Amino acid sequence: MRAVVFQGKEQVAVGEVPPPSIQHPLDALVRVHLAGICGSDLHLYHGKIPLPPGSVLGHEFVGQVEAVGEGLVDLKPSDWVVGPFHVACGTCRYCRRGQFNLCERGGVYGYGPMFGNLQGAQAELLRVPFAQVNLRKLPPGLAPERALFAGDILSTAYGGLLNGRFQPGDRVAVIGAGPVGLMAVEAALALGASKVMVIDKVEERLRRAEALGAIPIHAERENPVRRARAETEDEGPDLVLEAVGGPATLALALEMVRPGGRVSAVGVDNAPTFPFPLASALVKDISFHIGLANVHRHIDSVLNLLASGKLQPERIVSHRLPLEEAPQGYALFDRKEALKVLLEVRR
Repeated sequence: MRAVVFQGKEQVAVGEVPPPSIQHPLDALVRVHLAGICGSDLHLYHGKIPLPPGSVLGHEFVGQVEAVGEGLVDLKPSDWVVGPFHVACGTCRYCRRGQFNLCERGGVYGYGPMFGNLQGAQAELLRVPFAQVNLRKLPPGLAPERALFAGDILSTAYGGLLNGRFQPGDRVAVIGAGPVGLMAVEAALALGASKVMVIDKVEERLRRAEALGAIPIHAERENPVRRARAETEDEGPDLVLEAVGGPATLALALEMVRPGGRVSAVGVDNAPTFPFPLASALVKDISFHIGLANVHRHIDSVLNLLASGKLQPERIVSHRLPLEEAPQGYALFDRKEALKVLLEVRR
């Protein structure tokens, strides 16, 4: 089958790989129609996470069930489905607590041996283990292009807001106007934020954020902390969602949030530490949450919002490319010349 394979640092190609098969009664095979290129795929692309050459990339997908294991009763071939980017078993102690992102038998599609050694989703067929937990049928009438976002970046942003104890009327600042940040803008406004500010350095991304209803703040042309306070009666945002990852943007979030406010960090980074402003955080009474997305917990609510039309994440798609042009898509995304790239696997 055709798939996007990792060849080495900043080298991907489309080639033929052996197709997956049903290995367990709770497995399903999905015929992928659309796959997304995600910002976290760039960690692999740049060699920051070890990945053997020849590995299939990708973890965002939507498609139709091709085959099911004998233990599955609620899924059948031809069903349209989407799934979280991370796999959970549904039965371990963490899954039973609803902490699916901490599953003892979990993993991430296309992320190599350190993350479950699961084949990636930028391929014609994807094997989904524990499919009764890791696949959701699309609500009637929901377009596949819109549904794809529920499996990763939209549910990540939505969950990040809830982890920050979002309340209707909150004044929200989003650091980073990449795909996750823009999803946070949509989600915050749909949930009832009174004001959303977005901080970034890329002019085009700030224009996208403004078109979605946010106040754009250019991090290099003005002081973002001062501007955020000016927009909030000299207090600071109630909730800051950090969607970049790394010490610099985390420090900015902690400085920007108002006294008694909340910071929720969802940006992915492999920095081992960052300096936490202990004294000022103590005096300001800041609540800080950080963690990988628990998509399983939020995907059903997100799918309902998508089906209702309250969320329209497909507006950020900048490129739709055939699978064969995946190397071009990665290069465009890496150079920030693309905002969101979808790969058409089956046309």
